[in-house]
Amino acid sequence: MDWDKLRIFHAVADAGSLTHAGDTLHLSQSAISRQIRALEESLNTTLFHRHARGLILTEQGELLFEATRSMNKRLDATAARIRDSEDEVYGEIRVTTTTGFGTLWLAPRLPTLYEKYPDLKIDLMLEERVLDLAMREADVAIRMK
Repeated sequence: MDWDKLRIFHAVADAGSLTHAGDTLHLSQSAISRQIRALEESLNTTLFHRHARGLILTEQGELLFEATRSMNKRLDATAARIRDSEDEVYGEIRVTTTTGFGTLWLAPRLPTLYEKYPDLKIDLMLEERVLDLAMREADVAIRMK
């Protein structure tokens, strides 16, 4: 099944008319009608009873609407989790820098960072040799050049 057609079907079933769904989706009534017809043909069933006051779901349409309602809820919940995860800072990061810079400048600032992001763990590696980021010896390298 085509996800875009399912999205359009859900909007039509929710709105009860092609015109109202078109307003919501910013599509013409004829474009929506073509998408619904194509979906019905791909499923080999009728999803709506059409009458003068709008559309009524058939039994098969009710089944599909329940499925798209469930899918929409899960997609909305997933989108919310994704937005929330972008605001969260957590995990471990390996930072390498020179001994002097790390001890005199970076290390004293870490407590402030940990206050703001308590789920963040920084593995500070103070070394004069340059670690290879491509070989995953560290995630971040701070060097003065």
